[in-house]
Amino acid sequence: MPSVLVTGAYSNLGRAIVHTFHENGYVVYGTSTCERKSPEIERTFVMDLSSREVSFDGIDELDVLVNNAGVFTEAPVGSIGEDDLDTVFDLNVKGLIRVTQALLPAIRRCDGSIVNISSMNAVHPGFGFTSHYDASKGAVSAFTRSLAAQTGLRVNAVQPGLISRDGLLGSGLEEYWNGHSVRAAMMDPAEIAALVYFLATSTGIYGQCITIDNGFTLR
Repeated sequence: MPSVLVTGAYSNLGRAIVHTFHENGYVVYGTSTCERKSPEIERTFVMDLSSREVSFDGIDELDVLVNNAGVFTEAPVGSIGEDDLDTVFDLNVKGLIRVTQALLPAIRRCDGSIVNISSMNAVHPGFGFTSHYDASKGAVSAFTRSLAAQTGLRVNAVQPGLISRDGLLGSGLEEYWNGHSVRAAMMDPAEIAALVYFLATSTGIYGQCITIDNGFTLR
């Protein structure tokens, strides 16, 4: 059976990605910062991806890596502190690179693929007060293109817009999003997961960063 590892597997988007691959017959591995279980996940690796110690013992071959784990914080550019910078870049950029480095031999053995979860903020200033987050996701998209070129593997990225979750329903942010999008709806995690799966299993697509945002960045 083909295998996939999804970092941040228990997040809103992570669960949708896990479900999509599981439904398509994949053995699914995941990461979490604490002990958790899911009937769709074969094994959960408990680790802090922002630390220097990243290990995936027992995975010798891997068909797909989905670098989904990430963190979002807000701060005006003049007030971004060292803690904000460390929190965002240690996970969104350094953690993603470390995971990729650790699993690259296993992926090469399967001529596998990598899908990185970037953000529309890599190409758009978002909603303000997110310059450090935007920069981290810009780094993810740039790393995606370079990694595909250097390794010859199918490495691509998904750049999602605002993802629907319970805390945003009926909020001012949802209203703003709907008023500035071609399709007046936040992103459904299942729609993003479908794009991730397509990129992971497609052929001929290398180093592409595809924005899925219901047309928000067009306006």
